[in-house]
Amino acid sequence: MPLSAITSTHSKLFNACPFNIHGEEILKQRKRELSHQGHVGTMQEMHSPDGIALGYYSLKSEKGGSIVFSNQQPFLQLSYTLSGNKSYHVDSGKTVLASLSKQQYNYLFFPEQEIQLSWQPGEPLEIFELGVSPDLLLNFLPEEHPLFAVFQKSISDNTPVPLSKNNLPLQANISPILFDMLNCPLDGRYKQLYVKAKTIELLAIQLTHYEQVAGIQTKELTSRTLKKEDIERMYLARDIITQNINSPCTLIDLSHRVGTNDAYLKSHFKQVFGTTVYGYLQNIKMVHARELMLEGKSVSEVAYLSGYKHTAHFTRAFKKHFGFSPGVIKK
Repeated sequence: MPLSAITSTHSKLFNACPFNIHGEEILKQRKRELSHQGHVGTMQEMHSPDGIALGYYSLKSEKGGSIVFSNQQPFLQLSYTLSGNKSYHVDSGKTVLASLSKQQYNYLFFPEQEIQLSWQPGEPLEIFELGVSPDLLLNFLPEEHPLFAVFQKSISDNTPVPLSKNNLPLQANISPILFDMLNCPLDGRYKQLYVKAKTIELLAIQLTHYEQVAGIQTKELTSRTLKKEDIERMYLARDIITQNINSPCTLIDLSHRVGTNDAYLKSHFKQVFGTTVYGYLQNIKMVHARELMLEGKSVSEVAYLSGYKHTAHFTRAFKKHFGFSPGVIKK
């Protein structure tokens, strides 16, 4: 659900002029800079006639934030947290529906009722919210997929629920797709087509990823399903990578620390996270670099802190990863 469609319980942070995820005739979009009662940041929103609503929000709040929105129609929200922490509450804020931390995502079904979104004080929050109409998702979600029954029951019961019991790690190839959608150079019907194609691409990647992480035994996946302990080792490897981005381990050292060998590490890590160990490290470094620039550091300073001897090399790597140069953030 786009945040511009909600009214804050603490302040008029966003105008309450909702876009409808259904019934649009043309693709609509808008961008706003926020500076109000201790909240600063940027928001961009896009709404397509295909039943797709994309929101990008980068903000920081001195005292945290809490917003309640009254949802008028059921929809599935693919909720991504690039940095910071956020949580969704129902039952007048009494029950936590889902909490997502940095580099996590989940599928959330929102029925026709009030939902509360909260975030922490003092820390940068950068999130994408991709709303998809139930009809659109059902066109692409196979009936044999484990999420299908959960999704159908949620619609039938009109009950808010995270479709995945556990949040999923944000794969390295997801953020670039989201930023591609946000910065699409096309206009009108061609931009609408582009956004729909990218949404389908995301669904294809993420639904496959869910099956892999959950260890679903289907005919296509039986030969490559991992044991629970193998998945736990890969999560441990990920944590070690995240904690040592400026002094990474070699593949051999990393594999020894998690109790496997380098061949299994490379194979299993890619199966769980959808990218190589190096690719994941590079993604973490680029995300961290973007956070530093959002905090006000210069491109050359961030290049140095990211381990690049030459700013030009950093700029090239950043643009390759996100599809736009770091200068766009500074502007």
